[in-house]
Order: sequence, then structure tokens, then C-alpha cells
Amino acid sequence: MTDLLLQRSLLSIRIRILVHSLSLNLTSSFFLLIYGVLILRVFVADIIVKKNKYDGSDYYWIVGNFPSGMEVIIVDNYYDLREFVGHYVDMLISFMRSPYCELQRGIRNQIFSPEEFYSMELVDELLSKKEVVSTGNGKVVVLTGEYIDSYAIPEKWGPLTQGGAFEVLFKEPSALKTEDGTFLLYPIHSRREVPIEKIPREVTTAGSLSLEAWTPSQ
Repeated sequence: MTDLLLQRSLLSIRIRILVHSLSLNLTSSFFLLIYGVLILRVFVADIIVKKNKYDGSDYYWIVGNFPSGMEVIIVDNYYDLREFVGHYVDMLISFMRSPYCELQRGIRNQIFSPEEFYSMELVDELLSKKEVVSTGNGKVVVLTGEYIDSYAIPEKWGPLTQGGAFEVLFKEPSALKTEDGTFLLYPIHSRREVPIEKIPREVTTAGSLSLEAWTPSQ
């Protein structure tokens, strides 16, 4: 029932996005260039309020649309952007790689930890014990782009992040530059295992997105 309601909600959102996109001036830029770095400008189509099962606090799923038209769910653990539904927001987004989701989709990752370190059967067993169904997870997104081993986060984002935890996790971040913009790579499961010279021109990976900082689009 929950999956059916989510599918209906996403269908309604797709229609709203299409109508909104048709009204755009096609010559306008979807990207915002700040300090020479492409920053994601995301159309916020809807916000789904979720409950933390441990402490009951609210967090949010941002249902959005990237410049390429890709529909995504971005996890928002810190902010509440409900007043920006129907508007564009500039975002700093992190990407957490999921080896499990890559194996599900037949993606053989070229630069991170080899797949033999992970067992789909073991993960499925653990999930089934918790009565969790992993297939069809709406949060999973597949990104393809250029791997950046050392990425300089634009200074403008510093005061807008959540401080201590962000600074520890992304002290010396790597990133993935795609047609939609640049994503910080969350350090978990994203440690490089091959020399720089052996990294392919394009890297494909699967995982989930999280909002690290934002500002209203001008």
C-alpha cells in the first residue's frame, strides 16, 4: 500500500514537473556557476515528511528534478524546504555509494572496493530478518561522470553546512562531476582502490543522495 501511494504521488509530481518545464525559457541556464564550479540547481517538486524510527523526529525526502530531467529523491536530515515546493533551490549534495545496489543493477565499479567484499545474499538475509524489502528503492540513483580525486568545495557553502560533522566527513573530499553538476562522494564505500592513472574517463556508480547545504536560487 505504501509503495502504491508513493507511485501515485510520483506520477502526480511528474505531471507537475512537465507542466513547469514547458513554461521555462529554453534559452535560460539551469546551472549556477560559482567560483568556477557547477552547483546543482534543483526543482523541488514535493517534500515527503518521514519519521526517524529511533527518536521520532522528522526528516524529509525531497522529490526533485535535475537539469537533465532526472527525477530523484534527496534525503534531507537537517532542513525543511516545504516552503520551496514548486521552486528552484541551489544545493550542495553528497552521494553515498551502495555496493549492494551496484551489484543489483549489474554495475561493476572500476575504482572502489571490489565486489567480492560484499554479499548480496547476506544483505538480503539481514534485510528479510528486519522485514525490509530492498528492491525498487525509490532513493537509489545511478550517476555517471568524471571522478575528481581531490575536490575543493566552494567557500560559499562553508557557513551553510551543519558544521562539525560535515567538516570531518568532507575534509578532503573526492567528487563526481556529471552533466547535472558535481556531487561530493561520501567517504563510506568510496575509498579509491586503484592508482589515479588507471581511473577510467567515466565512472558509473549507484547509491543515494543527501542534502548538505542549500540556498534559494536567484
